[in-house]
Amino acid sequence: MTDEATSAEIHPLDDVFFQTPGRLSRVFPYSLLAAGRRLCTPEEMPIAHRFNQHTLIFTLSGKGLLEVNGVSSFLREGTMAWLDSSMLYSHRCEPRHPHWSYLWLGFVGYGLDTLFDSLGVIANPVFEMTNPANLETLFTGILDEMEGNGFLADSRCFALLAQLVSSLVSERADGGSGGGTVQRLQRLMDTVRADLTYPWTVGEFAAAANLSQAQLFRRFRQRMGTTPVDWLRHERINAAKPLLVVTDEQIGRIAARCGYPDPFHFARDFKKLVGVTPTEFRRQGHSDK
Repeated sequence: MTDEATSAEIHPLDDVFFQTPGRLSRVFPYSLLAAGRRLCTPEEMPIAHRFNQHTLIFTLSGKGLLEVNGVSSFLREGTMAWLDSSMLYSHRCEPRHPHWSYLWLGFVGYGLDTLFDSLGVIANPVFEMTNPANLETLFTGILDEMEGNGFLADSRCFALLAQLVSSLVSERADGGSGGGTVQRLQRLMDTVRADLTYPWTVGEFAAAANLSQAQLFRRFRQRMGTTPVDWLRHERINAAKPLLVVTDEQIGRIAARCGYPDPFHFARDFKKLVGVTPTEFRRQGHSDK
């Protein structure tokens, strides 16, 4: 569809999908609440629903007009906007264009408010994305998964959503400078996630990020809302959760694969972060299938 199409040829469309999470959905750092696709015309009233959630809007074609706290921004094809819908905002099809087509999703999660502030989203909510085709694939993948149910569908939705958030970080962090702090922290986290069995120390974290330990601690907390050690603990426990549910591997071996050579230490951290023991989590996961 092109901007040359006349408004008479445009048929407004509003598909909405709501997430129906299983009992285990609380284990994920981000929770998807709803998502959808929309095609609107200039004749439609602006949308200004107030929810206590974050919203991503990816423009497929046409042009939208976004207002946040009285400041206007254009939403062009291939751009993504990030909104905190608890703020005063509205969005609509730009009046001089025949249509605006976009995908959207609403979500909540750990550390999102800190990340939202760190990336300067309030001042500039529109992200100029370098790989829009990949983002469209992520969005449509989420919509497809929302038609399913159960722990595996929830986990795949979370994985796709995490990639979307990561793409925003990569695009905006430290003004887009390749040597910025957020890029260094992102590379550090990618390196650690690729080898969770390694006995990482704070000193090795700092060296990998090319920061002093004091700088690492301060900047990691500023960007992620937690300490490097606490983040690593969450990553290891999150990596163990699907293994407990989708495999019959011994819990001690799963613990070792996720960086816990001591299964008692693993069970203690798991109970502290998840609220149940690994054995109970496995039993609940099997009963959800």
